[in-house]
This record gives sequence, C-alpha cells and structure tokens, in this order.
Amino acid sequence: MHSRTGSADLVELQSGLVLRSQALACGLSRDAIAWQLQRGSWQRVLTGLYATFTGTLSEHQRLQAAALYGGPGAQITGAAALRKRRLRYAPSDPRVQILVPPPARRTSRGFVLVTSTKRPDLHPRLHPAMEICSVARAGADAARSGYALRDVRAFLTEMVQRRMTTVAALTEEALRGPKAHSGTLRRVVAELRAGVRSAPEAELREVVRRSRMLPLVRWNPTLTASDGTRLPSPDGWIQDAGLALESNSYEFHASPQDWRRTYERHNRLAAHGVQTLHFTPRDVREDPEYVLATIEKAYLERQRGFTAVTAE
Repeated sequence: MHSRTGSADLVELQSGLVLRSQALACGLSRDAIAWQLQRGSWQRVLTGLYATFTGTLSEHQRLQAAALYGGPGAQITGAAALRKRRLRYAPSDPRVQILVPPPARRTSRGFVLVTSTKRPDLHPRLHPAMEICSVARAGADAARSGYALRDVRAFLTEMVQRRMTTVAALTEEALRGPKAHSGTLRRVVAELRAGVRSAPEAELREVVRRSRMLPLVRWNPTLTASDGTRLPSPDGWIQDAGLALESNSYEFHASPQDWRRTYERHNRLAAHGVQTLHFTPRDVREDPEYVLATIEKAYLERQRGFTAVTAE
C-alpha cells in the first residue's frame, strides 16, 4: 500500500475517494494532502474524507463516501439503499443513512445520517467498499424516517409487489426494530398483512373501513367460480354480495393494451355474476364520500348469499 500503484488501485476501487488515514498509509504526507486541496485537485467531502477529483459527486460516489465515513461495518440503509436497489418509489432524499455498529463513534455530518445499531443487517448486498442493506431492512428504516404515509405505502407495497421482499420479512423488521417513529411502518405492514398490494388499494381500504354497513372486505383474494374456473383477483372482494372493488390508476393503464386487459378482467368476472366497481386513486383521495356511498349503494342493491364465486 506504500506504492503509487497501490494508492491508485485503492482510489479507483473507491470511485476516486480516499480517507485521510488511507492516504497517509499509502505514503502521502499531510503537507501533500494540503497541497492537493489548496491547488484544487482534491476536494474535502466529509471530515477526513477527500475526493481526488473536482465537480459534483455522483449518487454512487455519495453512497461510497457515506460508507467510508462510517468505517468498518457501516451499511447503507433507508431511502439511499432503496434507490440503489432501483425501487421506482424510493423517496428522493439528499441524505444518505448509514448503520454503524458499536463501539464506532460517528456523528451525522453533511449529507450523511448516522444511526448507531446493535442489530446490523444480516443479509446485505456487498459492493466494493460498500454494503447495501437488504430491501426489507432498508424499507423498514426508511419507513421510520418521517416520510409521508402515502410515500411509505408506495415503496413498501412496491417491494412486495415486485417480490423483492416478503410481508413476513417486513413484519419481522417491524417487530424487531426500534419502536420509536415506527407507527407508519406498523400501519403499512398491517395493511400488507391484510392483503393490500398497492398504495391506492390501501387508501381505498381506509375509505371502506369507515362504513358501518359493509361486511368484511378481502383484499387481493384468489377467486374460483362454482364450475372450477379460476378468475382474476380483484383489489377488494365482498363475498356476501359478489361485489368486486378495483382501484384503477391511469399510470398503470396508459396503453390500449392495459385498458383492454382491465375490461377483459371485468367481463370475465361479470360472466359469473360479479359486479365490479372501478375507482381512480383521485376519486378515493378527493371524494371518499362519493366512493363509499357508491359501494354501499351497490351492496344494498345486490342479492345476499352470493355463491357463484368464492374466495380462497
């Protein structure tokens, strides 16, 4: 490590970043470091951490910098880890949260948010000079970070919908992790355990739960017709009346093919006597009274004891 080649390899491995301690170990003097900074070839990123280049750090370099600043055992978690895992609904947040195990003493600096933990993630994804927490751990930590309920619903349901993690894993994180600031996490995990698989579904479920008239609504059940035919799974299902509820977002039905699939699903259910009610996320958010009144009216007008289709 005391050769120029070793120093260059280290800097390349760390995407152009180097700790003061590493630079000294590679043979650079304190004066040489100060000279690089003074002439503008290097820039100070965080305390004791330098970039051997000018200009803005990329997202990857910011994560690498946070990991180096945290020291041995540091893990990237929260929204930054979700973005690294390419979650579509990962929050846009300039902070990079890291987990630091004891006895390391680090304080939050600049864009790095330090969380001390005795419970490091046991299943991180390993990168050169960086550990990225598992999706379940990163999602749970992000959910405790103060984001709006709608945002937390969006990224937690996305990771389950895309099978990047499981409801069981998120439940475990909610149970084992810190209780402080975990109300939103526990609320969304409860929705996932009830079968909800998207943020619009969760909002529709909230509206339906206000009713004193409607019976239990099941979410994303498996439907089977009396003749054994497997039918599409609706967002919500009221067995007693054969009533299906759908939250249809234009975002997921932007093409003619998407709309065609939606109506084919509707027609297949209708052929077995199911009535399907469709609502947009905007309907649910801006006019929940209309949505609930529509569902209750349809339920009252439907004959009870529906058995042509059953849910598993």
